[in-house]
Amino acid sequence: MMSSRRVPKNVLFAVALAVAAGSVVSSGCGGSGARRKGKQSEARKWIDNPSSGKKDGNTIKIPQIGLEFEIPDTLYVFKNCEETGHSKGELESNKEWVTVASCSSAGVSSSDEDLGASASSDSEMIALTFYLAPKERPVDERAVAFYRNQYQEAGLNIEDLSFNDGYFDKTGIYAKLQVMDETGNNAVREIQQFMFPYGDVMYIARMEYPFGDTRAIAQDWKAIMPYFRVTLAR
Repeated sequence: MMSSRRVPKNVLFAVALAVAAGSVVSSGCGGSGARRKGKQSEARKWIDNPSSGKKDGNTIKIPQIGLEFEIPDTLYVFKNCEETGHSKGELESNKEWVTVASCSSAGVSSSDEDLGASASSDSEMIALTFYLAPKERPVDERAVAFYRNQYQEAGLNIEDLSFNDGYFDKTGIYAKLQVMDETGNNAVREIQQFMFPYGDVMYIARMEYPFGDTRAIAQDWKAIMPYFRVTLAR
């Protein structure tokens, strides 16, 4: 089965590099010089010195970045939603992305397998994770071509890549990508990601899972995205 194939480490690194490209900028496109221009927002300062928020009932609140994330009542896969430890560099190729919150699956237990649950791709622990990163380049219609080139150079199959100005009340770039095996003919993993800017920072919602996973991942994505809200003044 495709989900059991081993993906070469160099392919996975290329994937991480391409997916994280939104905040990797050459010296000719901004970089540290661009960061020094103007006053940084509280959210941008938080990236360099993150602090914890609190959970109020069923809502995760991080006032420092203006975040209120109300956990939906009904989730099928990503049932464990919590504020993360705000660590940098979870994605190997990008040290500027800071984890904000995550909703993870519980995997499949041995008792679930006895009831007929899949013990293959559907047993893998997966998560929908939100990150916060410095916004180093515009996230707009013109940026789509940049990301397309990055993903293609990394050998990813692009199922969808588009700019959206009303995606769950957010404006940004949506991508659905497949990681291919060594032959380049079979997809082994899938990445779904939405990047949306807010002032001088950029939020990223990202999940990765085995290609062909039969769990209700898409339903949970649609349930969670509207309730991740940012209200901090820009």
